[in-house]
Amino acid sequence: MTKYTDHGEQTKRNIASKAKKLFELKGYSATTMDEIRLLSGSSKGSIYHHFKNKESLFLYILELSMLEWTGKWQEIEKPLSTAREKLYRLAEHYAQDFRNPLLRAAEEFSGSQNGDREILDKLQTLTSMHYPIFERLLEEGIRSGEFRPIPLEDLTLIVHGLVVGLGLSSYDTYKGERIVGLYRTAIDLLLQGIAMQ
Repeated sequence: MTKYTDHGEQTKRNIASKAKKLFELKGYSATTMDEIRLLSGSSKGSIYHHFKNKESLFLYILELSMLEWTGKWQEIEKPLSTAREKLYRLAEHYAQDFRNPLLRAAEEFSGSQNGDREILDKLQTLTSMHYPIFERLLEEGIRSGEFRPIPLEDLTLIVHGLVVGLGLSSYDTYKGERIVGLYRTAIDLLLQGIAMQ
Protein backbone atom coordinates (compact mmCIF):
# COMPACT_ATOMS: atom_id res chain seq x y z
CA MET A 1 0.00 0.00 0.00
CA THR A 2 2.82 2.44 0.85
CA LYS A 3 4.55 1.91 -2.51
CA TYR A 4 1.32 2.72 -4.36
CA THR A 5 0.77 5.82 -2.23
CA ASP A 6 4.38 6.95 -2.71
CA HIS A 7 4.10 6.43 -6.47
CA GLY A 8 0.81 8.34 -6.53
CA GLU A 9 2.34 11.25 -4.60
CA GLN A 10 5.36 11.22 -6.91
CA THR A 11 3.07 11.35 -9.95
CA LYS A 12 1.05 14.19 -8.41
CA ARG A 13 4.19 16.21 -7.69
CA ASN A 14 5.56 15.55 -11.19
CA ILE A 15 2.35 16.85 -12.75
CA ALA A 16 2.47 19.91 -10.48
CA SER A 17 6.15 20.56 -11.24
CA LYS A 18 5.59 20.51 -15.00
CA ALA A 19 2.41 22.55 -14.73
CA LYS A 20 4.22 25.15 -12.61
CA LYS A 21 6.75 25.68 -15.42
CA LEU A 22 3.95 26.27 -17.90
CA PHE A 23 2.07 28.63 -15.57
CA GLU A 24 5.26 30.62 -14.98
CA LEU A 25 6.01 30.79 -18.69
CA LYS A 26 2.54 31.36 -20.18
CA GLY A 27 0.38 32.54 -17.29
CA TYR A 28 -2.67 30.89 -15.80
CA SER A 29 -5.29 31.40 -18.52
CA ALA A 30 -3.06 30.56 -21.49
CA THR A 31 -1.93 27.23 -20.01
CA THR A 32 -4.15 24.31 -20.97
CA MET A 33 -4.62 20.96 -19.30
CA ASP A 34 -3.61 19.30 -22.56
CA GLU A 35 -0.24 21.11 -22.50
CA ILE A 36 0.22 19.99 -18.90
CA ARG A 37 -0.60 16.43 -19.95
CA LEU A 38 1.96 16.52 -22.76
CA LEU A 39 4.75 18.10 -20.70
CA SER A 40 4.22 15.86 -17.66
CA GLY A 41 3.92 12.70 -19.74
CA SER A 42 0.82 11.78 -17.73
CA SER A 43 -2.47 10.55 -19.06
CA LYS A 44 -5.54 12.72 -18.88
CA GLY A 45 -7.06 10.19 -16.46
CA SER A 46 -4.01 10.39 -14.18
CA ILE A 47 -4.14 14.18 -14.07
CA TYR A 48 -7.85 14.22 -13.27
CA HIS A 49 -7.34 11.47 -10.68
CA HIS A 50 -5.07 13.85 -8.74
CA PHE A 51 -6.69 17.20 -9.60
CA LYS A 52 -10.37 17.73 -10.30
CA ASN A 53 -9.64 20.73 -12.55
CA LYS A 54 -7.05 23.33 -13.49
CA GLU A 55 -8.03 25.49 -10.51
CA SER A 56 -7.32 22.74 -7.97
CA LEU A 57 -3.98 22.00 -9.68
CA PHE A 58 -3.00 25.66 -9.51
CA LEU A 59 -4.03 25.92 -5.85
CA TYR A 60 -1.91 22.86 -5.07
CA ILE A 61 1.08 24.52 -6.78
CA LEU A 62 0.49 27.72 -4.82
CA GLU A 63 0.31 25.76 -1.57
CA LEU A 64 3.62 23.99 -2.31
CA SER A 65 5.17 27.37 -3.15
CA MET A 66 3.95 28.89 0.13
CA LEU A 67 5.27 25.93 2.12
CA GLU A 68 8.63 26.28 0.37
CA TRP A 69 8.68 30.02 1.19
CA THR A 70 7.89 29.28 4.85
CA GLY A 71 10.60 26.61 4.99
CA LYS A 72 13.16 29.05 3.58
CA TRP A 73 12.09 31.63 6.15
CA GLN A 74 12.63 29.14 8.98
CA GLU A 75 16.20 28.60 7.77
CA ILE A 76 16.84 32.35 7.43
CA GLU A 77 15.42 33.01 10.90
CA LYS A 78 17.49 30.40 12.79
CA PRO A 79 20.71 32.38 13.28
CA LEU A 80 18.97 35.69 14.00
CA SER A 81 18.77 36.69 17.63
CA THR A 82 16.63 39.84 17.77
CA ALA A 83 13.11 40.61 16.58
CA ARG A 84 14.51 43.70 14.89
CA GLU A 85 16.94 41.64 12.78
CA LYS A 86 14.17 39.19 11.96
CA LEU A 87 11.85 41.97 10.83
CA TYR A 88 14.45 43.27 8.36
CA ARG A 89 15.21 39.80 7.03
CA LEU A 90 11.52 38.88 6.78
CA ALA A 91 10.91 42.02 4.70
CA GLU A 92 13.87 41.14 2.46
CA HIS A 93 12.60 37.57 2.10
CA TYR A 94 9.23 38.98 1.11
CA ALA A 95 10.81 41.40 -1.37
CA GLN A 96 12.89 38.67 -3.00
CA ASP A 97 9.78 36.56 -3.48
CA PHE A 98 8.44 39.21 -5.86
CA ARG A 99 10.96 37.84 -8.36
CA ASN A 100 9.02 34.58 -8.32
CA PRO A 101 7.50 34.19 -11.81
CA LEU A 102 4.57 32.26 -10.35
CA LEU A 103 3.30 35.51 -8.80
CA ARG A 104 2.08 36.88 -12.13
CA ALA A 105 0.09 33.72 -12.76
CA ALA A 106 -1.26 33.84 -9.20
CA GLU A 107 -2.37 37.43 -9.67
CA GLU A 108 -4.10 36.47 -12.91
CA PHE A 109 -5.66 33.42 -11.25
CA SER A 110 -7.07 35.38 -8.31
CA GLY A 111 -8.59 37.92 -10.69
CA SER A 112 -10.25 35.16 -12.72
CA GLN A 113 -12.13 33.61 -9.78
CA ASN A 114 -15.51 35.27 -9.82
CA GLY A 115 -17.61 33.33 -7.41
CA ASP A 116 -16.51 29.82 -6.54
CA ARG A 117 -16.61 30.14 -2.76
CA GLU A 118 -14.47 27.04 -2.18
CA ILE A 119 -11.67 28.32 -4.43
CA LEU A 120 -11.83 31.84 -3.00
CA ASP A 121 -11.68 30.45 0.56
CA LYS A 122 -8.66 28.29 -0.30
CA LEU A 123 -6.98 31.27 -1.95
CA GLN A 124 -7.64 33.38 1.16
CA THR A 125 -6.15 30.65 3.37
CA LEU A 126 -3.03 30.46 1.21
CA THR A 127 -2.51 34.21 1.07
CA SER A 128 -2.77 34.48 4.85
CA MET A 129 -0.17 31.76 5.55
CA HIS A 130 2.45 34.45 6.21
CA TYR A 131 0.34 36.21 8.83
CA PRO A 132 1.28 33.98 11.83
CA ILE A 133 4.98 34.51 11.03
CA PHE A 134 4.53 38.27 11.41
CA GLU A 135 2.45 37.80 14.54
CA ARG A 136 5.06 35.58 16.27
CA LEU A 137 7.90 37.92 15.33
CA LEU A 138 6.11 41.01 16.60
CA GLU A 139 5.00 39.26 19.79
CA GLU A 140 8.64 38.31 20.39
CA GLY A 141 9.68 41.95 19.89
CA ILE A 142 7.07 43.20 22.34
CA ARG A 143 7.98 40.55 24.94
CA SER A 144 11.71 41.28 24.67
CA GLY A 145 11.10 45.03 24.99
CA GLU A 146 12.37 45.79 21.48
CA PHE A 147 8.96 47.02 20.33
CA ARG A 148 6.42 49.21 22.08
CA PRO A 149 3.51 47.33 23.67
CA ILE A 150 1.02 48.06 20.91
CA PRO A 151 -1.94 45.61 20.83
CA LEU A 152 -0.54 42.60 18.94
CA GLU A 153 -3.54 42.16 16.66
CA ASP A 154 -3.34 45.80 15.53
CA LEU A 155 0.43 45.77 15.11
CA THR A 156 0.37 42.53 13.10
CA LEU A 157 -2.31 43.86 10.78
CA ILE A 158 -0.38 47.11 10.23
CA VAL A 159 3.01 45.49 9.58
CA HIS A 160 1.58 42.69 7.43
CA GLY A 161 -0.44 45.27 5.45
CA LEU A 162 2.67 47.41 4.97
CA VAL A 163 4.76 44.55 3.64
CA VAL A 164 2.06 43.06 1.41
CA GLY A 165 0.82 46.43 0.18
CA LEU A 166 4.31 47.66 -0.60
CA GLY A 167 4.92 44.61 -2.76
CA LEU A 168 1.66 44.99 -4.62
CA SER A 169 2.10 48.71 -5.25
CA SER A 170 5.72 48.42 -6.40
CA TYR A 171 5.50 45.15 -8.35
CA ASP A 172 5.83 46.73 -11.79
CA THR A 173 7.95 49.72 -10.76
CA TYR A 174 10.81 48.30 -8.71
CA LYS A 175 13.03 45.35 -9.58
CA GLY A 176 15.89 43.45 -7.99
CA GLU A 177 17.90 45.19 -5.33
CA ARG A 178 15.79 48.31 -5.66
CA ILE A 179 12.74 46.59 -4.19
CA VAL A 180 14.87 45.12 -1.38
CA GLY A 181 16.10 48.65 -0.60
CA LEU A 182 12.53 49.93 -0.64
CA TYR A 183 11.51 47.29 1.91
CA ARG A 184 14.52 48.13 4.08
CA THR A 185 13.52 51.80 4.08
CA ALA A 186 9.94 50.85 4.99
CA ILE A 187 11.19 48.85 7.99
CA ASP A 188 13.49 51.74 9.01
CA LEU A 189 10.48 54.06 9.04
CA LEU A 190 8.27 51.53 10.81
CA LEU A 191 10.84 50.96 13.55
CA GLN A 192 10.99 54.69 14.23
CA GLY A 193 7.39 54.40 15.33
CA ILE A 194 7.38 51.04 17.17
CA ALA A 195 10.90 50.57 18.55
CA MET A 196 11.47 51.18 22.23
CA GLN A 197 13.89 54.07 22.67
